[in-house]
Amino acid sequence: MHRKENRILLPMTKKTINKNLIKIISSLISKNQGKLTALGVVEIPKDLSLSYGAIPARRFRKIISDLAQTGQLERVEMKTLVGVSHQGWQEVINSAQKERCNLIFLEWDGKGDGKRRFYGTTMDEIAQKTSNDIVIVKPGKGGEFKKVLVLLRGGVHAKLGLSLATSIVDKFGSSLTVLHISSTAPKQFQKDKTALKNYLKKQASFADKINIVSLPSPDTEKTILDFAKDYDVIIMGASTKDGKTTPFGPISQKIAKNLDATTIIAIAGVPSQLPIFESEKKSVKLHSAKKDISEVVDRWFAENTFHAEEFSNIEELVELKEKQGLTISLGLPTLNEGETVGKIIHTIKSELYDKHHLIDEIALIDSNSTDGTQEIARKLGIPVLVDSEILPSQGAKKGKGEALWKSLYALNGDIIVWIDTDIKNITPSFVYGLVGPLIKYPRIKYVKGFYRRPIKVRDTLRETGGGRVTELTARPLINLFFPELSGLVQPLSGEYAGRRETLEQVGFYTGYGVEIGLLINILEKFGLSVFGQVDLIKRIHRNQSLSDLSKMSFAILQVVIEWLEKKNKVYLLQEMNKSMKLIHRDPKNFYLEVKEIEDTMRPPMIEMPEYVEKFKKLS
Repeated sequence: MHRKENRILLPMTKKTINKNLIKIISSLISKNQGKLTALGVVEIPKDLSLSYGAIPARRFRKIISDLAQTGQLERVEMKTLVGVSHQGWQEVINSAQKERCNLIFLEWDGKGDGKRRFYGTTMDEIAQKTSNDIVIVKPGKGGEFKKVLVLLRGGVHAKLGLSLATSIVDKFGSSLTVLHISSTAPKQFQKDKTALKNYLKKQASFADKINIVSLPSPDTEKTILDFAKDYDVIIMGASTKDGKTTPFGPISQKIAKNLDATTIIAIAGVPSQLPIFESEKKSVKLHSAKKDISEVVDRWFAENTFHAEEFSNIEELVELKEKQGLTISLGLPTLNEGETVGKIIHTIKSELYDKHHLIDEIALIDSNSTDGTQEIARKLGIPVLVDSEILPSQGAKKGKGEALWKSLYALNGDIIVWIDTDIKNITPSFVYGLVGPLIKYPRIKYVKGFYRRPIKVRDTLRETGGGRVTELTARPLINLFFPELSGLVQPLSGEYAGRRETLEQVGFYTGYGVEIGLLINILEKFGLSVFGQVDLIKRIHRNQSLSDLSKMSFAILQVVIEWLEKKNKVYLLQEMNKSMKLIHRDPKNFYLEVKEIEDTMRPPMIEMPEYVEKFKKLS
């Protein structure tokens, strides 16, 4: 088993992982080969939405992270995964399939016969419900693996048990004894003994070093217990009766109860032709039926909603970033943000660029500011890129989205982070909170920030009330036409980060519609599972006038309707109007002002010859 790449799933049922369990896993994988996925499962009662699992999922991620930091998992490379489900056992099986694991490790306390509840079912039943190999471990009291004993009965699980044993022996230099007990007649016993030796020669490369013991005995249980009492690790295959696997037979239960050894029960994958409980057949098949969209979103919300505090260990992020060979660029889009941009640059640069080296590149992406914004950035050592001067062959359009699209060409990082530059309460968490999920979880490609948004009413700052366009325009549109995105707390937030390989493949709207446009385009191209969102706690910024918010809503409506029409989701009988009449009042009069508000979509950057040429050279 140690000669092939093992992909192991370890469902966690408590806050710690036994050290002997980790030792066994470490014998099956190495830093260069194989993978361990530690799975935390949050079970939610069936009468509640899966979205209730968001906070418990966050706690589970912290538990796993703390285990890694305390050194308990130092011997193995580990991926962490937290699943939220109404049926925990189904989440275990689905995760094993999604992660392409060939082994599922289950920790057993040695009590009972496997009928105790395990994620809503029993270990015994899980063995019947999955085609994966399963290894059930009852950790022993000692930490030594000097003497390993395999109880070989020659059944369908024997090869898996022997493979586990040889991996442990290779890793820890243990001695290996194979014990075969037979209650047959003497003549048949000799045949069994010869067959056993021949079998071991074929299965183990060091068969000549294996101590093979064959004993005739009318009382198998007593003989095994007497023989096994001095061993550190005892391995056996599961029992099979009438074609049905039973992990917890009388012998395994008595060994677990009476001996201090680490006990391992090996269960080879159940052939597909063996029956699954009729009531579970449909649910075992991942794609047997279209899932209810509400449940899909609830699950995503619970599993992919993070908190900035989860990523506050900046040195750990730096280490992981460097290990993966990633670079990170921060783009700061500006238009007359002289009041706040200096503090933002100083805060982020001093902590995440100068001190910790989490960020490899910071640049101002300016839209021809006239209030000294550019000068402030230059004085702080930050390069200023004027969006109209980037990719001059593509012309120039007005809007934040245009600046972001062109910055994708100008910046060099594998991960691109953008944050708005009107934030008054800036902290480093606005950046490390966004990049943390991308560094720690390769499955995530694009991360949105969310927060409480206080609103200033006259001279009073109210804790809630911001995000008016989000709640009155964006979220209703999303729920109507893109319900997969309905779990995003703040779809229009100006703080987000993504992988270049993702961002370069989608179009960018040039104006106010850039945020919702990116969500829709990424969803269409990559699906909901690539999104993450992070609680950045609170954002204080300059609240815009109702007139400005009205223009923003107009642009967002325009973008959504135009996108739907292009995809043949809706049909317009006449062309949309792109001009908006704004009502202005002054003390003596009121009047109408016409504004042309048109959001156009720039094509995916990967289609630009200059971009392809630049990054071809860099690679």
